[in-house]
Amino acid sequence: MRPTGWIAEDYSFVLGLYLGDGCISAARRTFRMRISLDARHPRVIDDAQAVLERGFVGNRIGRVRADDGATVVLSVYSSHLPCLFPQHGPGQKHQRTIALEPWQRDLVRSAPFQFLRGCIWSDGCMFINRTGPYEYLTADFCNSSADIRTLFTSACEEAGLDYRANRDRVRINRRPSVRRLVAEIGTKG
Repeated sequence: MRPTGWIAEDYSFVLGLYLGDGCISAARRTFRMRISLDARHPRVIDDAQAVLERGFVGNRIGRVRADDGATVVLSVYSSHLPCLFPQHGPGQKHQRTIALEPWQRDLVRSAPFQFLRGCIWSDGCMFINRTGPYEYLTADFCNSSADIRTLFTSACEEAGLDYRANRDRVRINRRPSVRRLVAEIGTKG
C-alpha cells in the first residue's frame, strides 16, 4: 500500500469536499473516491487536486470532464479510503447516519475553516444577496443530509461564525462572519 501524508488542514478540506459532493465505491482490489466539482471554477478544481496529490502521496489523481460539460470529477484509487473516510457506505449520504469519528472531530476542530471551505466549494456557493436597497455577500451551504448540515454548523461555531439554518440549507450572511470567512477561505470565483 502506498503511504498517505495528511495534515489537519488538507484532511478537513477533503472531508468537506467528500461530504458535499463526493462518493467512495469499491473497485476490484481497492477503493475509488470521486469528487464532483463545478467546471466554472477552475481554481477550486486545481486546489482540490493539489490537496489530493499531497494527501495521497504517489497516487495518480484522475481529472475528467463529465458528459454534461458542467462538472469536473476528480478521482483517486486507494486502499486507505475506508479508514480515512469511515462515513462511506451503501446508498446516498442523506439516507444514512453521518457522524465523525473522534479523531476526525479533532482534525476538523483544529482546521474548521478548511472543512467549511470544502463544504462550500463542493455543495455551496457565495453570492451577492440583494434585499431592497441592501447588497451583501452571503455564503450558502445546501445539503440534503441533516447530519452533514449539523457538521457544517458545528464547524461554524468552532470558527466563531454566525449562521442561519433552515430545513435544507445554512447561510452565513452577517458581515463580520462573512468577512472572516472570506479572509480565511477566499471565494470560489
